[in-house]
Amino acid sequence: MSSSDRRSQELDIIPETFSGYKRVQGAYPGYYDVQSDVIPEIRVFSYNAEVCFEHKFNGLSELFAYLDKQPDTLKHWIDTEGIGNTAFFDSLKNYFKLHNLAIEDAVSGDQRPKVETYDEHIFIISRMLYHLPENNKLINEQVAFFVLPNILLTIQDEYEDCLEPVRERLRKGKGTMRASSIFYLTYALIDAIVDNYFPMAENIAQRLNELEDKIITNVNNVSIHDILQIKREILQIRKAALAERDKISELLRCEHPLKDPKVEVYLRDTYDHCLQILEVLDDEKEIAYSLAEAYNSTLTHKTNEVMKVLTIISAIFIPLTFIVGVYGMNFAPEGLEKEALPLNMPELYHPYGYIGVWIVMIAIAIGAFIFFKRKRWI
Repeated sequence: MSSSDRRSQELDIIPETFSGYKRVQGAYPGYYDVQSDVIPEIRVFSYNAEVCFEHKFNGLSELFAYLDKQPDTLKHWIDTEGIGNTAFFDSLKNYFKLHNLAIEDAVSGDQRPKVETYDEHIFIISRMLYHLPENNKLINEQVAFFVLPNILLTIQDEYEDCLEPVRERLRKGKGTMRASSIFYLTYALIDAIVDNYFPMAENIAQRLNELEDKIITNVNNVSIHDILQIKREILQIRKAALAERDKISELLRCEHPLKDPKVEVYLRDTYDHCLQILEVLDDEKEIAYSLAEAYNSTLTHKTNEVMKVLTIISAIFIPLTFIVGVYGMNFAPEGLEKEALPLNMPELYHPYGYIGVWIVMIAIAIGAFIFFKRKRWI
C-alpha cells in the first residue's frame, strides 16, 4: 500500500508506517521482513568546515563505493527516503554494522521516540508530525537516526518534511554546523522536528478560534466532528511531544563515545522547547474540551428555545382544541321518538352559535398570550 493510499483512509490521524513491513508474531528479536518494490532515494551531504557536496544515488552499491573513496576529513549525512526491502536493510546493516533490533525498529514505522546505545552506534527514533497543506490532515511519520563515527544515517518514508531548513544550512554553511561534530547535526535535525510542533499548535489555535466564533454566531454551522478531530490532533501531538521530551532527557543522560558533550547545552534548549509546546497543547486541550461543552450547551439551549415556543403554541391551542372537540360531537336535537332534547348542545342550533364560539376561542387565545407575556415566558 502506497503512502498516498494510506492518506486516503478514513482516519484523519494515523501513524505513517513503512509500506511493506510485516510484523510476525513469535519471531526472534531483531527479525524484520520488508517486502516493497519502492526503490529508496538516497541523498548524501558530505561536508566539513570549508565545503559541502550533495549527491544522489540510485542504489546502495553506488553509495558504498562513494563512501569508500572519501577521505576521513569529511562527515556524511545519508538521508534515505522510501522503504526498500529486506535485502536493502540487510546491506545497510552489514556495511555499517547496525544492530538487528535497531533495524527492526527503524522499519516498523510505529515506534515511540527513544534512544538506544550500541557499541557501534547510537540509535534514535523521532516522530515527525506535519499538516498536509491541501486538506489540513495530520501526518505522523517516523524518522530513524543511526549516529556513527562521522556518519549520520536517517531513514524516513516520505520527503515532505520539516528538515529542509537544516539541509539549507548545510548547503550555505550557515552557523557552525559544518565545523561541528556529526552529533551536532543529529541535534539540529531533532530540534527542527520539535520546533515544527509550534506552527502546528498555531494552526490548531487558529482553527479553535474559528470554531469558537461559529459557535457564538450560529451553532448550526459547526459540526461536532470538527471539534473531536481537533481534540484528537492535540492528543496526538501532545503524545509525540511528551515522548520527545523523555527521549531528549534520556539523550542528555546517556554516555557514549559518539556523543559530543558540547551539544548538551543545545539539547537542553530543545528540551525547553518540548516543555513550552506541552504547555501550549495543554491550554489548547482545555479550550477544545470547553468548546465541546459550549457546543453541547448552545445546541441544548437552542433546542430548549424551540421546545419552549412549541409548548406555548400547544398551550394556547389545547383549550381551543377542547372547544372544537366538544362542539364537534353533533348530538341530535331530537330523540328516537321525535321528542325534544334541549340539553343536547343547544348552541349548535343557535343562529349566532358559530360566531359565539369563534369569539370565545379568540378571547381564550389572546388571554393565554397576555398571561404568558406577563409571566415573561415569551
